[in-house]
Amino acid sequence: MATFNARNDGMFMLFSHPSPYMHKAITFLQNPIFLHGFSASTHLAFILLLSMTWVIKGCNMGGDGHSKERLKDGSFLYYKPALFSSLGLSLFHLVLCILNYFVWYQYGWSDENLSTQLDLALRTLAWFMISAYLHFKFRSSEEEKFPIVLRIWWFFYFFMCCSFVVLDLVYYQKPGILPTHTWVLDFGSVLFGLFLCYAGLFGKKNREEEARLLEEPLLNGNSVGGSHKKSKKDNVTPYANASLFSLLTFSWMSPLLKVGYKKTLDIDDVPQLADDDSVNGVFPVFSNKLEEDSSNGVGTLKLLKALFFTVWKEVLWTALFVLLYTVSSYVGPYLINAFVQYLNGHSEFANEGYVLVSTFFIAKIIECLSEQCCYFKLRQAGIRGRAALVAMIYKKGLSLSSQSRQGHTSGEIINFMSVDAERVGYFSCCMHALWMVPVQVTLALLILYKNLGLASIAAFVATVVVMLMNVPLGKLQENYQGKLMKSKDVRMKAMSEILRNMRILKLQGWEMKFLSKIVELRKDETSWLKKYVYTSAMTTFVFWGAPTFVSVITFGACMLMGIPLESGKILSALATFRILQEPIYALPDTISTVVQTKVSLDRISSFLRLEDLQPDVVERLPEGSSDVAVEISDGNFSWDLSSANPTLKDLNFRALHGMRVAVCGTVGSGKSSLLSCILGEVPKISGTIKLCGTKAYVAQSPWIQSGKIEENILFGKEMDREKYEHVLEACSLKKDLEILSFGDQTVIGERGINLSGGQKQRIQIARALYQDADIYLFDDPFSAVDAHTGTHLFKASTDQSAVDTSIPFQIGSTAFAIIRLLGIIAVMSQVAWQVLIIFIPVIATCIWYQQYYIPTARELARLVGIFKAPNIQHFAETLSGLTTIRSFDQESRFMDTNLSLIDGYSRPKFHNAGAMEWLCFRLDMLSSISFAFCLVFLITMPKGVIDPGIAGLAVTYGLNLNMLTASVVWNLCNLENNIISVERIFQYMSISSEPPLVIETNRPDPNWPAEGEVDIHDLQVRYAPHMPLVLRGLTCTFPAGMKTGIVGRTGSGKSTLIQTLFRIIDPVAGKILIDGLDISTIGLHDLRSRLSIIPQDPTMFEGTVRSNLDPLEEYTDEQIWEALDRCQLGDEVRRKEGKLDSIVVENGENWSMGQRQLVCLGRVILKKSKVLVLDEATASVDTATDNLIQQTLRQQFFGCTVITIAHRITSVLDSDMVLLLDNGLIVEYDSPKKLLENKSSSFSRLVAEYTVRSNSSFENLANL
Repeated sequence: MATFNARNDGMFMLFSHPSPYMHKAITFLQNPIFLHGFSASTHLAFILLLSMTWVIKGCNMGGDGHSKERLKDGSFLYYKPALFSSLGLSLFHLVLCILNYFVWYQYGWSDENLSTQLDLALRTLAWFMISAYLHFKFRSSEEEKFPIVLRIWWFFYFFMCCSFVVLDLVYYQKPGILPTHTWVLDFGSVLFGLFLCYAGLFGKKNREEEARLLEEPLLNGNSVGGSHKKSKKDNVTPYANASLFSLLTFSWMSPLLKVGYKKTLDIDDVPQLADDDSVNGVFPVFSNKLEEDSSNGVGTLKLLKALFFTVWKEVLWTALFVLLYTVSSYVGPYLINAFVQYLNGHSEFANEGYVLVSTFFIAKIIECLSEQCCYFKLRQAGIRGRAALVAMIYKKGLSLSSQSRQGHTSGEIINFMSVDAERVGYFSCCMHALWMVPVQVTLALLILYKNLGLASIAAFVATVVVMLMNVPLGKLQENYQGKLMKSKDVRMKAMSEILRNMRILKLQGWEMKFLSKIVELRKDETSWLKKYVYTSAMTTFVFWGAPTFVSVITFGACMLMGIPLESGKILSALATFRILQEPIYALPDTISTVVQTKVSLDRISSFLRLEDLQPDVVERLPEGSSDVAVEISDGNFSWDLSSANPTLKDLNFRALHGMRVAVCGTVGSGKSSLLSCILGEVPKISGTIKLCGTKAYVAQSPWIQSGKIEENILFGKEMDREKYEHVLEACSLKKDLEILSFGDQTVIGERGINLSGGQKQRIQIARALYQDADIYLFDDPFSAVDAHTGTHLFKASTDQSAVDTSIPFQIGSTAFAIIRLLGIIAVMSQVAWQVLIIFIPVIATCIWYQQYYIPTARELARLVGIFKAPNIQHFAETLSGLTTIRSFDQESRFMDTNLSLIDGYSRPKFHNAGAMEWLCFRLDMLSSISFAFCLVFLITMPKGVIDPGIAGLAVTYGLNLNMLTASVVWNLCNLENNIISVERIFQYMSISSEPPLVIETNRPDPNWPAEGEVDIHDLQVRYAPHMPLVLRGLTCTFPAGMKTGIVGRTGSGKSTLIQTLFRIIDPVAGKILIDGLDISTIGLHDLRSRLSIIPQDPTMFEGTVRSNLDPLEEYTDEQIWEALDRCQLGDEVRRKEGKLDSIVVENGENWSMGQRQLVCLGRVILKKSKVLVLDEATASVDTATDNLIQQTLRQQFFGCTVITIAHRITSVLDSDMVLLLDNGLIVEYDSPKKLLENKSSSFSRLVAEYTVRSNSSFENLANL
């Protein structure tokens, strides 16, 4: 220790009392001319050395650049940081060079100034050359480490800069002030040099990454340019393994942004989520927390608690970041008074200006880092929360009881996923706002108390008054938000029903009526939207005026109390008010978001509390344990447990394995309900149901998933080619597959639009047969109807919502941010125009960043929209086919598919959030650096050149510079992304529409058609320009007042002919005349309203019996009752409590299929058109009801032209004429009697086949 002290004393004496020679040496070394001259010389020497190295390597390497691609994907550690650090140093020196030029040009040049300028110029050139060398030469090399020349130079540069800093500190102890540019230059150079030394030590080729890149093409084995499918493990997001530096700067997003800048992104380019962000990692935690105590059901508070524990780490981290951000944001207002006092010449210690500038800058850096990390983490939490909620809503949907489903339409349930879960996820962005407002107000009051004393109490009171005004406004917003959501649900429900049954509306000529219904519902929604928006506008206006209000109250109190108002204190107070403005301004939006989130959580929790399917309805016996397949003992079942009359009562039924059981009964007798009981779908009042063996179910309404035909038949099972071919043969599907372009690989479109009703039903039967089950349940397997809504409804409401609320707000925010930014630049330029030197390159760089960012952001936003639709569509399909899914015990497979779709949506959304923060971080850093340069410029200006008050005002506005710059670019980018909604609406509106409903210049006679004769001339029809003809030149006449039957196998063109008659499709050639009038020359409404049709799919709309029979409100109650009696439904309706006003639920699901068909019969009886079309109208009824319908039609439509597409061949035997189609051509057209007399006719053979099948069935029945 003594030796150590002695050495220290000796060194102290050496520097305290140097010899004359030492003194001269130190003075020479401290001379700025020498220092800058030395630096300039070394940089010039390095420029020459690097140039020679470049030339020599260029000659040796020639044009070989095959390894260039290897560095593109980060296979060299610290390559990009070194490149950008070198480029940053070049820009850093360039800015200093320009600043010095303008300052010294105004105040004169000296030898020191000239040496400094030369040094800066050579430094700029040297580091620019290093950047160019790294990018153009080293990037294409095969070196294992950075070139030795660069590594030596980086270390030399770092030690040189450290030496300069030591000399600066020694000089700082002397009287006088060290030039500002020296501090900035040397300290900045040390920071850059330190990092470059680190890169030089540890930068090397990443062999693991290189091996992966080299092996990847071999592993994938696809052709060049193909889309390589990477596994989740291989293509996981770089965020999962990012370093701290990469996390803070969002550099892990750079590879994706680079790809997006060069090409249009597709989903394969977007990395997979890490396990913590995937729904597979989130949902189990959420589900366990939610089910810990499910005795009292799922309440809103419990749901919120489960969400918190799902993302609690993110919540705590973001709370810390928010606290750091808040504290650092108040550093500027706290120091403004001291800064103004310094500019006034009142310095408390030496170099106080530099300390203040450093403090400002460091605070801004902390503010920038904490803000971007906070926002990203909040969005990450929101994505996780939304994923968990959507998964839980889907899981609940799989287990809903039939009664619960009747209480909520599919549109309402889908809204829980598409609207409410999304809104809860968005709430994460402002979850800390409520508790941070008191913290921010407290900090603001402390600063105000320091500057204004007791006047801060007045500021506090004014702030409290402003905040209390949120209470009534918040209640108003909550009320309006709830009403808005209810009206949206009603409109969505109506649109869902209309889109699902659009074909029926067109056939019946009801488009105008239902359009007016939607318009009225939209008006109601718009009225609540207006009230909500007006309330929000009023709230925004009040709170934008809040800072002014608080300022007036505070400064008024100062005047009354006699507190002196100095410029520094006023500016500090104003800056504080401006910072405080953010939470106060955001408070209305925060309250609005909280209100919306509460409404959404209430709706979701109420849905999760709905009754599930009773798990104990069916007793499952071990497979093979009993000869009895199905047994029901003393069973009483009811769809509505509150009803006094059970649906099925005193039911005793037993079916052994191997038996074929036929269930018969009249329409509405309970046949379908019996099968539903066996499936466990009907609530049990009493009795037992026992089931032994696996089961398969074929619904009366065919349920087909969007996807390939093969996938629909396999339905989750492995392919057994022999069994598969056997099933196709048994279901008569092979001929259909030969007709289809891609066979069983044909993709079935939305609503099965590219399949006929018979094809859909046979595919459904094939699905059941392929399961190789022990028990098969067929519910009228030869019917052919459909029920499914696609993604149109998605469900356009999302885009409409964006246009209603998001885009107007975004436009206002963008305009306001631009105005504020330009105002700040104008104020700061007013103080010193030289700051434009900084702003111009910074703004140019910001614009470049924005242009670099927007291609990726736009495509990610597009992918978010694209991959949200499959979530909605899959959920809609699941709800419509829930009975089928549960009957096949496929719930777990569908749940897995849903989880996969959720991750497919979360992937682009997660990386979109990362891209946004990548941009905001860089913009914030640029703004902070610009602000720091402006501060340095202000403190280096000679005293008296700038008014300290004006300079302080510039600083006050400049504190928000980083926020506003980021806000402008972010708002512009976000607006461009949101405008996609407008583009989609325009795109939807630009789809070619049908011809006009009414042509005023050519309206038919009121009594048209008077006879009902239909003439068809050379009719040619195709569904699209690129598709083959479906009808190939049909020419025939349907005589007036006669009954014509149309027969033919599946795909022959029967339904196409009917669609052409109603102009659902217009012919490419030929024409149809009704009573001599070309139907293509009149409006669609005039045509369709004069024809009647009983369609293939019996459709009922939500409403009442009256509205279903007479939606246009054209008939009296007496006429409606008469029609009901004639279609044998009068007694059934009279038994209902509401009579004609009895409720009909969505899709008419509280009516049997046969009853729905009779309602369709009642419609045409009321309409009494001269031309009636029956499109397989008796497909859904038993033979007795079929005979009843035929008898009613003969009575009610005697003398009318009746065109029948036959489902049962017996339906056309009493026709006057029979038209037989095959492959779009007329094969036979004559009376059935003549066609039957010719035993070789195609019609005769069809009747013979039908007779053989019927006789075979009766013989089998007799043998039982």
